[in-house]
Amino acid sequence: MITFKMRYQELESEYDKIFKERVLPFINKNIKRDFFSAPVYYLLDNLNTNRFRGSLPIMVAREYNKNEEMILPLSAFCELTFTTAMAQDDYYDDDKYREGFKASHEVFGIKETLLSCDYINHKIISVLNYFLGRNNISESKCNRVMNIVNNGINLWYSSVILEINSKKDLFSIDEEYIRTIYLNKTIHGRIPLECAFLMIQDDEDLIKIIKTYSEYLAIAGQLKNDIYDFTKNKDYRGLSDLRQGHITWPLYLLVKSLNDKEKENFLKNLNNKKYEKLIILFKEKKIIEKTLELIDFHVLKSKELIKGKFPKEIEKILEIWAEGNRNFSKEPKI
Repeated sequence: MITFKMRYQELESEYDKIFKERVLPFINKNIKRDFFSAPVYYLLDNLNTNRFRGSLPIMVAREYNKNEEMILPLSAFCELTFTTAMAQDDYYDDDKYREGFKASHEVFGIKETLLSCDYINHKIISVLNYFLGRNNISESKCNRVMNIVNNGINLWYSSVILEINSKKDLFSIDEEYIRTIYLNKTIHGRIPLECAFLMIQDDEDLIKIIKTYSEYLAIAGQLKNDIYDFTKNKDYRGLSDLRQGHITWPLYLLVKSLNDKEKENFLKNLNNKKYEKLIILFKEKKIIEKTLELIDFHVLKSKELIKGKFPKEIEKILEIWAEGNRNFSKEPKI
């Protein structure tokens, strides 16, 4: 019997294969490994992450019998800008490690790492723009893709500013503020799918559907990552947002459940870095359980959107990917 877990693992394996055989060689060919790029390549080579960002659009192109060469620059853009975002995020969060190895800014220095991230971001945008013009894509589509790309980079930086700003008063944050952070923070996973459908399809309705589908799953995926910060990733960089006092959706759920006395104690424990007491509070208020309910909601909404709208194999891939956002490698329990 083929279980969902097996299907999801097969999809992950295909993502990894496409990254290693197609996307990474393209990156290596078009961006030289030197002291300008070393901090970013260091993280790109060491990250143990799901490679769906660059690989899923290529799988979509294959299913539509389109030339995947035109998607490769987009895939490279997504993998590299996600990597630079992680490098910058480690510095902003004062994290010395990521997934058990030293953060880039700890190895290469802060200035060198941040400047390298800017260098790579501009470099890969130039590469993407160059190859779009060589792949028989209309000028109007090229312009739309580049507009989505540039706007996406702006949105990611705005999410960082919003997170930092949330430290001023955690209790004044509303759900719309959180949703904005989550959608902007996860732009690297949303851009490639929307742009891929724009490049290989002329159906504006399908492009709108896939954009909304990606937004639902971006939030579900970030919520899943939030849970991992309390469980799977706790030993080497977990509780990062909590330590920094940045708002997350689980933290928002927590503060909204507190009475005045509990709020007073919460702030006292946060300021005194007594995180063990905050973890106890997370358990008592069943925040992980509530976060899982939110994930379920967003996954189900994404699946409803695509039902019957795409070719059978495309729908199957999108459905498996959606379900994967509520598939945990470690029990979501603290």
